[in-house]
Amino acid sequence: MKKLFVVLAILFIGILLAGCTSQPATPVATTVPTAVPATVAETPVPSAEPTKEIIIVVVNTTVATPVATPTPIPTYTITFTQDLTIQPGATAYVKAGTKVIWKNDDPFKPHTIIANDVQTAAYFGSQEAIPVPYGDTIEVIFDKVGSYDYTTGPFQPAEQAKIIVI
Repeated sequence: MKKLFVVLAILFIGILLAGCTSQPATPVATTVPTAVPATVAETPVPSAEPTKEIIIVVVNTTVATPVATPTPIPTYTITFTQDLTIQPGATAYVKAGTKVIWKNDDPFKPHTIIANDVQTAAYFGSQEAIPVPYGDTIEVIFDKVGSYDYTTGPFQPAEQAKIIVI
């Protein structure tokens, strides 16, 4: 056991000596940044001479191309009924350029329109009877001011009718 105490004593002394003889760590040198003097741009002294800068402004413009929109044609409808009459009535007042439409709503018989004079026949295309079968129509655009007489048929008595263009 003596040997153990001797070994432990030597170790203890060795540790003490090692701790006493060690050199303190040298501090690491740190670099301290040094301030670099900033260069200051001098403001030019104003002169009596005006500046010679040219400013160009570019503006993009789009020119819209006008598109012609068709004007709707006004219409006036005259309907042949089952009770052998025409609706809304025998005389129609329309503005120049109006499309007059004759429509046959009588499922039992065809109806006709007949121009009473040459002026009306020019619009109807004939002075002969123009048939209007059931469910069908005839369209005429009256573009001149005037009075246009026609007769409806083929039933008796035939009804005298008139388109007055104002």
